[in-house]
Amino acid sequence: MSIKESKAVGFDHHHAVVIGAGMAGLLAGRILSDHFDYVTFVERDRLAEDAGARRGIPQGQHIHVLLNKGASLLTELFPDLPAALAQRGAPHVDGIADVRWYHFGVWKTRFPSNIKGYSQSRPFLEQSVRRCLSTKANVRFIDQCEVTRLCANDDTTRVTGVHLRHRHGEFSEEELAADLVVDASGRGSQAPQWLVSLGYEKVKESRVKVDIGYASRIYRRPKELPVDWKVLVIYPTPPNGKRAGSVLPIEDNTWIVSLTGRLRDYPPNDEAGFLDFARSLPEPTLYKVIKDAEPLTPIAIHRFPANQWRHYEGMSRFPGGLVILGDALCSFNPIYGQGMTTAILEASILNECLCQQRGFHTGGKGTGLAQPLQKALAKAVGVPWLLATSEDFRYPETEGHRPPGVRLLNWYTGRVHKLAGSNPRATLSFYEVVHMLNPPMVLLALPILFAVLFKGQRPRR
Repeated sequence: MSIKESKAVGFDHHHAVVIGAGMAGLLAGRILSDHFDYVTFVERDRLAEDAGARRGIPQGQHIHVLLNKGASLLTELFPDLPAALAQRGAPHVDGIADVRWYHFGVWKTRFPSNIKGYSQSRPFLEQSVRRCLSTKANVRFIDQCEVTRLCANDDTTRVTGVHLRHRHGEFSEEELAADLVVDASGRGSQAPQWLVSLGYEKVKESRVKVDIGYASRIYRRPKELPVDWKVLVIYPTPPNGKRAGSVLPIEDNTWIVSLTGRLRDYPPNDEAGFLDFARSLPEPTLYKVIKDAEPLTPIAIHRFPANQWRHYEGMSRFPGGLVILGDALCSFNPIYGQGMTTAILEASILNECLCQQRGFHTGGKGTGLAQPLQKALAKAVGVPWLLATSEDFRYPETEGHRPPGVRLLNWYTGRVHKLAGSNPRATLSFYEVVHMLNPPMVLLALPILFAVLFKGQRPRR
C-alpha cells in the first residue's frame, strides 16, 4: 500500500508498522493493536501455517525458555494462549520441582513451587501467538517483504513510514505510510545505518564477546524412562568448564536437546561428534538419556558471537515516530533464556508510554514519545544485561568492558549457586531472580547472606 493509498483508507495518524514478525514484533504489535486503528507487520520470511523453523530466526531450532515473568505477562496479552498451548500438546512444568539442574558441581534442590508454565519450541510458541494475533480485525501481515529504508518528513525530525521491497514474484517497491514504526527486526537491524542516512549520529554500541555455539536436535521422548524430572540442565563450573547441555520437553511428546560450548569450543553437527560432546559434559545424565533415544531431526547449529546493546537512549537526537526494541535494541547470550521475557517486558513499557502519549491517536503525532521510550527500554534491559554479562565474565577470555565490582559479584553469586544445592531458601530466591520475578538484590537477604558468609549455616525456607 502506498502513502497515497494509506491516506485514502484512513491510515493517516492511525497506522503503525512493525518491522519483523518474530516474538518481539508480535508482542509489540499486540500492544499497538489497542492504540492504533491499523497495524501492519512487514516480514522478510514467508510466514507458513505450520510451526517450522524459518531463516529469519536462526536460533529458532534451539532451546528457548519462557521465564515465569514473561509467561504471566504473555497470558495477560493473550488470555486464550495457555489453553491453546495445552490443547496442542505443550507440557506443563513446575520450574523447580520438575527441573534437574547441575551447576557449580551440585544439583540444585527441588521442591513444589508456584513457578509454573508451559514448555514448547520457539516456532510453536511464535506460531501460536501469531494465530491469536491474526484474529484481530485491525492487524495484517505482509510477508516475503523487506524494509529498505525509513521515510521521514522534510527536516528528518520524524519518521513517516517505510520503503518496501517485495521479494515474491516480480520484485516491486513501494512506500508505506505510518504514524509509528517499530523496528523489531532482530540483531541484523539496519536502523543504525538508516538513522545515519537521515543525518543522525551513529549509535554507540556495547559488546561482550562470548563466541557461543549451539547444536540441537529433536528426539522422540522415551515412553519408559525411569527419571523424576521433565527438564534437565547440565552446566559447567567456570572458568574451566565451557560445555553445557539441556533437555527440554516440547509439543508432540518430544524433547529438544541443545548442546552449547563457549569461547569457540563449539559442539559438532555430526552424529558421533554430537554424542561425544554430550558424553564430555561435567555430569553424565544427559548423555545417558539420549544415547539410545530416537532422533527425529538432523542436528542444527547456531553461532552467537556477542551480547550486543545499541544505546539509542544516549543519542543526542532521535526521530519521532520510531521505536527500536527486541534484539534490534539489545540481545543477550541465549544460554540464559532472557530474550523472550525481556521482549514481553519491553512490550509492556511500550503500552505504558502509549497510554501516556495519547497524542499519537488524537492527531498530535506523538513526537515526544520516541526518546523517552528508548530511555525506558534501556532501563528495562539493564538488569538482564548485567545478569548475562556478569556470568559471562566468569571466563577471563570473555572480551568486553568489565563493570566495577563484577569480580565480587561473581564470587558472591558463585557461593549462592553452590548453596542452592542444599538450601531451599537460596534455591527459591535464585529461581525467582532467574525468572525475573524478583530483582537480584533478594540474593542479599540476611538469611542468604549469612549462609554465604558462614557456610555451615542453613537458613530456613
